[in-house]
Amino acid sequence: MRDVQALARDASPEATAALGRLADGSPSDVASGGGAARAELEKRATTDVNAYIAAWTAVTRKAPWGTAFVRDALGNPARADVAATALPRGEPRLIPFVPDLEGAVERLSAGHRGSIVAGVLASVGPEAHAHVERRLLDPKTRGAMCDGIGLPEASPDAKSLVLKVPADARNHASCVDVVLVMAATDDAVLDWVAQSAEPGLVSAAAKSTLACSRLSAIWAKGLTSRAAETHAALAVPLQLSLQRCAPVLDPVVAHLLSTAPRARSVILQAIDAYSTEMADLALTCKALREGWVAGESARIRERAGDALANGCRFAVGRR
Repeated sequence: MRDVQALARDASPEATAALGRLADGSPSDVASGGGAARAELEKRATTDVNAYIAAWTAVTRKAPWGTAFVRDALGNPARADVAATALPRGEPRLIPFVPDLEGAVERLSAGHRGSIVAGVLASVGPEAHAHVERRLLDPKTRGAMCDGIGLPEASPDAKSLVLKVPADARNHASCVDVVLVMAATDDAVLDWVAQSAEPGLVSAAAKSTLACSRLSAIWAKGLTSRAAETHAALAVPLQLSLQRCAPVLDPVVAHLLSTAPRARSVILQAIDAYSTEMADLALTCKALREGWVAGESARIRERAGDALANGCRFAVGRR
């Protein structure tokens, strides 16, 4: 008992760890100090992450008090964030706590928090698949869940879910950010954006800091693989892309005009004949002069004529 009192006066991580070891003792055994040690850890539970480090270490020792301590904290919105900070990421021993982690994300969403706990949940892997998916489908927890998925320790399974859920289950800025960060380096995600992403997400890519070379790859693949009836919704995203990346997109757009008849309509709808970026579309203007749009509707031919008569005048000799 004297050991517990001495350790209680010492707020160091080492003293808290020692309290955790004493807490393994039986609560009914006064001499062991188990109950007193647990009571001291409970006093620190709202603010001291070291109490949860001690509790998780107890979990690894299979000491029952550790599991109860962690579960109680995850069930308490005032303690859940502190507890989650101490938990490991991607640890198989987290699997029994998955329902507790999901419940904590749901409870914390009322206060627009929960991303720390969501990060732990996202790190678990396939065993947490259904739980992560539920939090994405719930608009109250979607932002926190995507914040958690955006952390480096999130599992590939959690990251893939952002692409697999229905479009309205990722209509949060944090979810869009997750996709764009992945698209910056992952070619498989970039292909998914090109071929399957909703127009709003493609618009976000156009306005983001995604490299122009990656953005041009989206259009090179997207306008040749998507169904023609979906192209109308892509005119605005393509226009935004041209505003930011016209020099890089120019050869892609020119090639599509020449070789992809079903892409011509959306390209002409996206081109602003009077915009400054027309000066960077010399190859596109060359393709228009070659008469590739002759078979299009009168409205599309008119837009091509406007581009040639106006913006394309400034693109002469640029390439």
